[in-house]
Amino acid sequence: MSKAPSKTRGVTSIRSQISMVAVALFDLAAGAISMWVAVLLRYRFEPIAPPDDIVLQSVAVFALACAIIFPIEGLHRGLWRYTALNDAARIVRAIVLANLVFLPILFLINRLDGFPRTSILLEIPILLFILLAARLFVAALRTQGLRGALQIEDRTKPTAILVGTDLELDDALRDLGRRNGSAPFRTKGLIEPGATLTGHAIRGIPVLGGLEALPAALKRLSEVEKEAPRLVLAGAHTDADIVNQLIRIASRTGAKLSRARPSDGREAFSPVEAADLLNRPPRAPNLSPARPLIEGRRVLITGAGGTIGSQLSRLAATLEPEKLILFDASEANLYEIDLEFAKRFSGVAWRAVLGDVRDRDRLDEIFREERPDVVLHAAALKHVPMSERNPGEAARTNIIGTVNTIEMSQQYGARVVALISTDKAVNPGNVMGATKRAAELYARSAAPRSDTTRVCVVRFGNVLGSTGSVVPLFERQIEAGDPVTVTDPEATRYFMTVEEASGLVLDAAAQTAADPALNGALYVLDMGRPVSIMRLARQLLRLRGRDPDAPGAIRVVGLRPGEKRHESLVYDFESTIETSIDGVWAVTGPALDPVAVSAGLDAIVKAAGSNNSAGASAALEALCKLRPSPLDD
Repeated sequence: MSKAPSKTRGVTSIRSQISMVAVALFDLAAGAISMWVAVLLRYRFEPIAPPDDIVLQSVAVFALACAIIFPIEGLHRGLWRYTALNDAARIVRAIVLANLVFLPILFLINRLDGFPRTSILLEIPILLFILLAARLFVAALRTQGLRGALQIEDRTKPTAILVGTDLELDDALRDLGRRNGSAPFRTKGLIEPGATLTGHAIRGIPVLGGLEALPAALKRLSEVEKEAPRLVLAGAHTDADIVNQLIRIASRTGAKLSRARPSDGREAFSPVEAADLLNRPPRAPNLSPARPLIEGRRVLITGAGGTIGSQLSRLAATLEPEKLILFDASEANLYEIDLEFAKRFSGVAWRAVLGDVRDRDRLDEIFREERPDVVLHAAALKHVPMSERNPGEAARTNIIGTVNTIEMSQQYGARVVALISTDKAVNPGNVMGATKRAAELYARSAAPRSDTTRVCVVRFGNVLGSTGSVVPLFERQIEAGDPVTVTDPEATRYFMTVEEASGLVLDAAAQTAADPALNGALYVLDMGRPVSIMRLARQLLRLRGRDPDAPGAIRVVGLRPGEKRHESLVYDFESTIETSIDGVWAVTGPALDPVAVSAGLDAIVKAAGSNNSAGASAALEALCKLRPSPLDD
């Protein structure tokens, strides 16, 4: 497997050397020809023919001067396909220096006897024309046409090679074209992984080949540019294997890896993020199923300042609600989302409410004042270690808070309430997972109590970039130069982006609101294959320019209390079926004994309400051990 790339690199290196020799020989020949033509033209104004020895000496000495100066100025190293008018200054400087070397040498040989000094005034423009015209001609043929070659480049900006399919490359180049001088880099080549367009050009930029051609292309750019080149992914859904290859290539070559994104300003071309490392392309949110749920409705979002809650708020704001009620116990988080709404969604009616879902009276007050139609319950304590150390607080927020929210929703006639759960609620090995499992069981058991309010539960795994999750932790450690701490070399987790999770939560809630048969439904989101935490750590290190194999780059610290090596999205007695919404699965399976569930929930609520942490933990453990009776299997 490793021999083919080495052979390719070897052939490419030989070709590069041959190309530089050919350029050097052309430049020397141009120097000799220009001096020969200049001397002959100068003697056209004299009554005598030029002496042969003067012509030969002048041509030979000037060729020698060019052979000395041109390599020093690096004329042979520049790639002709990348020539722009900027190169004229460098060529003029090289020609002037060559003449300054030429005259003293010729003086030592023949005291300039018979050499017309004014021939230099002819030789300089002739040589400049030959050197620059040849380069511009090749650049016009190989890249953007003569118009592009005659542009002045802003060479303070880095060069870049774009990678993507022909359509993705075309879209990215069109976007760059609209930016004119505001483009963040200079595009010098394209890589199309299928290698079907090698030798062609898209919008005047040459397609250099497939991924195998990329290292050599980056090397050539590095040789002629001061700053490391950019490697830019065009398109939103590049295959994960291609992304991984690009990360390795960028790590080896020193290139900076970015992605072209559908946004404006600096965000349009931003660094590759952890979301780009998923084992699947991120799913673009489709909010059309959610519009009937939100449009013209009053929507209450608990935990509205958190990662999921804030994104739910943003998405809901785009669907023309009558009013959004942003409810959160964190003053800092609520302030941030309120400030963002004032800037971005000034045309939307909203209210920022400081309150805790554990405070039943405060919830009752808000429900009575606002009468929400839709309730999205995202408020939760979700950090595993903190919940382990504070089980009573986790139970009060995750269970009693859920009880309060659903009861208020039913009391005040909300149309639908959606509880956000986690994959840690499946066979929970920690307090946080157990409290979310209890919240799931309560939500589903409470669903039949109301004819007007429908209840659903949406269960999914880790959200990339959410506060306290593994990716921000890794990035902080990398930025600080510390070892990246991996709990277990074999640990895996399900991941999805906050945009995916929030969009699918809205879609699932809309599906429940539209169908009375789905009251009490449990949904899981399609999260693709689980991601290796070790692999994620290694890729993030490469993305930030660090070698994952260097001593001390990664430190294995062992699983934390209550943490599992692998998570599951469903129990062994549950199964999933597709729904009408892509990416949302309904969970089916035998029901648990409702009497046992009710008794277990009562025990948890009683213990948590009286600050009996030990009792709450014991009741949680007993509830989570409930399984369907054999007769139901």
